[in-house]
Amino acid sequence: MTTKANRWLLPDGVDELLPPQANQMEQLRREILDLYRGWGFELIKTPLIEFLDSLMIVPSVKLQLSTFKLVDQLSGKSMGVRADISAQAARIDAHVLQHDAITRLCYTDNVLRTRPQGPLGSRCPQLIGAELYGHGGIESDIEVIGLLLRTLRLAGIQQPLLALGHNQICQLLLEAAWLPDEEEERLFAALQNKATTDLDQQLAASELSPELATLFRLLPTLHGDVSVLAQARQAFAPLPESLRQSLEAVISQLEAIATQLQSAFPDQALYFDLCERRGYDYHTGIIFSAYVSGHGEAIANGGRYDGIGAAFGRSRPATGFDADLKTLLRLGQRHFATCERIYAPAAHDAALQVLAEQLRGDGKAVVQGYDADPASARAQDCSAMLRQAPDGAWIVEPLN
Repeated sequence: MTTKANRWLLPDGVDELLPPQANQMEQLRREILDLYRGWGFELIKTPLIEFLDSLMIVPSVKLQLSTFKLVDQLSGKSMGVRADISAQAARIDAHVLQHDAITRLCYTDNVLRTRPQGPLGSRCPQLIGAELYGHGGIESDIEVIGLLLRTLRLAGIQQPLLALGHNQICQLLLEAAWLPDEEEERLFAALQNKATTDLDQQLAASELSPELATLFRLLPTLHGDVSVLAQARQAFAPLPESLRQSLEAVISQLEAIATQLQSAFPDQALYFDLCERRGYDYHTGIIFSAYVSGHGEAIANGGRYDGIGAAFGRSRPATGFDADLKTLLRLGQRHFATCERIYAPAAHDAALQVLAEQLRGDGKAVVQGYDADPASARAQDCSAMLRQAPDGAWIVEPLN
């Protein structure tokens, strides 16, 4: 029950930004969007609420649980408040734009989630992201990863760790295991949690071939620097030829991406986790996340999600990423220029108004006052005020 004493409280996981952070986030938003525009990504604005069928374009339990649902009072149909923008961008590409050429889209907007994605997460993050449709090669993966790294630099994120993986590794091995659905889900959960005891128990009770069982036990340990890729190749060697070739093709993709990223960003730290498989169940290939020291959750996520537009009639290869602007602002170590505030006392004088407009045009804030008291100017965070000189001219005078 809401009372006068607690009506100012916000729900758990719901936050707000006050000055000066709100102004800083707006400056960061504009700079990042300018960066994206320079790379040919076009801005879209998507609706906060849509019919549920349009938002649930993949059979994802996680996405279902994250989405607030309600009934449209006009049509009687189920609607959802977006928890993600990728599905909306895919709808625009596949159904609205219908370009055959490559399409680059970007966005920044709030989403709403029933629960945070981690202990430190917000239920109303301000997502900023970029999506590329119409190209299925690693060149587009490298482009969007490079754009993500530039985004982090612009936000002042110092020495981020870029974690790379591939959804197909787990997928190919699970398909080769031919396990019943329930067993597959338990095995997948044990792999994702790197729960070796649970994993050993499940594999001991299964009828998997020795080669597959050995590889499933090894998979949670295949994480670390680029040498992990060579270890994986060696581990895949005993598998049947068709499965081995498919897995080696995945490793080749990761090697090629790592080589080009290290060439373009020589100081960028790379980390590989070949057991990782995440997302709202629509990622189909390379996946990547960015981390910073002292923050236990990813600050940005992305990957390839080919075929996401199939629900709208056009299956297109796609890759992209998003991040929470509020998280980038909080963790970034950059200086934001502050606007000088100048107090204009109450005076009906044309020359005063001309000077005030000139100062505003120069990027300064001229705060309208209702008296000529310097205390009023200081109370409104002004560092100077306009005073009238003996000759009648108005001048900017610093406040002591």
